[in-house]
Amino acid sequence: MRIGGALFALALTAAGTMGAIAQSKGVPIPDATRQYFQRQNCHNVYDMLVEQDRSGNRLNDADAGWAKIYEDNAGKAACPAPPPALAQRATNRTVYTAQGVSKIADYADKDDGAALYEIAFAGLTGKISEVNPEQAMNILKRAASVGDPSANYQLSQQYFAGNLGKPQDYAGGIPYLLKAAESGHIDALSQAGAVYANGIGVKKDMAKAFGYFRRAAEQGHVFGTYLAAQMANEGVGTKKDFALAYRLGRNLAEAGEPAGAIFAASALLQQKNVKENQDEILYWMDVAIREGDDTIKAQIGGIRPKVVSLFNKMNAPPEYRPRERKVCPMKTVCTVNHYSGLQQCTTNKDYWSDCDG
Repeated sequence: MRIGGALFALALTAAGTMGAIAQSKGVPIPDATRQYFQRQNCHNVYDMLVEQDRSGNRLNDADAGWAKIYEDNAGKAACPAPPPALAQRATNRTVYTAQGVSKIADYADKDDGAALYEIAFAGLTGKISEVNPEQAMNILKRAASVGDPSANYQLSQQYFAGNLGKPQDYAGGIPYLLKAAESGHIDALSQAGAVYANGIGVKKDMAKAFGYFRRAAEQGHVFGTYLAAQMANEGVGTKKDFALAYRLGRNLAEAGEPAGAIFAASALLQQKNVKENQDEILYWMDVAIREGDDTIKAQIGGIRPKVVSLFNKMNAPPEYRPRERKVCPMKTVCTVNHYSGLQQCTTNKDYWSDCDG
C-alpha cells in the first residue's frame, strides 16, 4: 500500500526532522573513544603463564608443554600459536615479569612485530623498568616498520597527542593510522573514517570516510556503525540507502543506543511503502522515547503527533515486535604478524549484517 503525494511529503519532512534529532547536540551518541581491538598473542600468554607459575599455581601439562615450545623457539623460530582458551585469558595483558620480558626480547631481536610491540607498550606504560620511554618509542617505531597493526595504531596516537616533537602532528601520524586500518585494526578503521570525514591532516573525502566506517561497522564498531547509518540515511559519501540505514539503526538500538531507534524510524519513513511499516515506525519511536534521555523524549515526543497523522492511529499494537531475523555468528577478523605468521584475532558482534547476533 502506498500513500498519497501530500502525505508522502509529510513523511519525508518527519523523517528529515528525526534524522536531524538523532545527530543533534544533546542527544547521546555511541562512545567514540571506546577501544575495540583486542590484543591476543603468544607473548602475553607466555607472560601470564610465568606469573601463574611463580605464584605457586602449577601449570597443567598442556600449558607447560606450550610454554616449553615457546621457550625453545625464542630467538630461533616463529612463536607458537597459543590455544584459543589461553589467548582469551591473556587478552590485552601488558607483559611485566622479568622472565617473560627476557624471552620476548629474544623474539623481538628477530623482528617479531608483536614481541616488539609488547615490549614497547610495557615500557611506555611503565610496567617494566628495563626499557625507558625513549627506548620504548624507538622500539615502537621498529614494530611499526615491520607491520605490526597495534604498533602502527599506537604510533599514530603518539603523533596525534604531540609526543613526537610537534604538537598534534596529524600529518606525521596519519600514514601510520592508515597502515593500521588497512591491516584491519578496528579502531584505526573508525578513526581513519573520522579524519577523512573532517579533513584532518588529509583532503576531506566523504566516500573514503564511509568506506572506513563501513569496514569498522562490519567488525562491530558501534560508533562506526552510527556514522555509517547517518551517512546512508542522508546519502553522504554513498548513495541513499534507507534499507541499510534502517538495518544499522535497528542494530544500534538493540545494542542500547537510542539514536539507533531514531535512525530506524527515520529510514522507514523515507521508504515509499511507508504505510506498510506504520506499526514498526511507531514502535521504534516509542523505543526512543522510552529509552532515551530527556532531550530525546522531548524531541521525539514532539514529532510523534505528526507521524501519527500519517496513519490516523495513536499506538503500535501492544504486542508488536519487529520482524524476526536470522541469527548470525560473531565475526572474527585476524591480522597476521609479518615475522611469525601468527594471527592476532578480534571477535565482535557483526552489527552490519541483517541478523540479531
